[in-house]
Formats: sequence, C-alpha cells, structure tokens
Amino acid sequence: MRSGSSERLLWAALGGAVLVGLMAALSLGYWLLRYQNAADYPGAQMMAGANIYNVWPNPTVRRDSSYLTSAPFPDVYNWYSVGFHLGPEMFAESNCIQMARDFTDFRIVERHMSVMLCDTPKGRMVFVMRSLTLRLPS
Repeated sequence: MRSGSSERLLWAALGGAVLVGLMAALSLGYWLLRYQNAADYPGAQMMAGANIYNVWPNPTVRRDSSYLTSAPFPDVYNWYSVGFHLGPEMFAESNCIQMARDFTDFRIVERHMSVMLCDTPKGRMVFVMRSLTLRLPS
C-alpha cells in the first residue's frame, strides 16, 4: 500500500468514528429530551419549569415543573399513577395528594419521580419532579 492511500484510509476511519460519535450524542440528547418531556400532562398549561444539570460527582438531569389543567381529577391521577407506575398516593393533605417512586435500572441508573396533584378552584395543579442520575461504581 502506498503512503497516500493508507493516509486516506486513516482519515476515512477517523471521519467515520467522529460521525458515529456525533450520531450517538444526538441520539442521547433526543432520548433525554423525550424522557424530560414525558411527564408533561397532555393539554395542560405549564406554569413554571426548570431543568437542572449536574456533572459531578454523579451526572444528573432533573426537571421541576408545574402545570394547570381543567381535566377531571381522577383522569390526571390515573395518568400519572398508572402511566408512571407510581401506584396509590403516599400522602394526602386537604385537596392535595402526592405520589412518588424511586427506580433503579441496571444498578447504576437511578430515577426519581414525585407528583403532587392539587384540586383548586381554577382546575388541577400538578407539580412534578423527575431526576435521572448515573451512579458510577467507585
């Protein structure tokens, strides 16, 4: 093989590796965006929302958001309870209930979700906190 063709082959392999890395990063970003937005109640008006990213010591993505919806209380409750496997409410106080659950996937991915649903004169207020943490073995 001549020097020029081996150099072109090296650059082609490097370009392919960069392309694969870029595609993996874009796929991860798309998946994180879909995961982040999955807890938005359909048709609800977002009242407030904040995304928090932490890199050290454990990479974490967290979203705190609140919504107002006119959907009936049982519909909203069932959507979160069944759709996110939160089960029955953990706490009830006056017109508010809270559902929460912690998940661990593959022993290194921790997911936390908490939903507080309140019945108000203007509609149902929904407060959602979700976090995804990668716990690397030490």
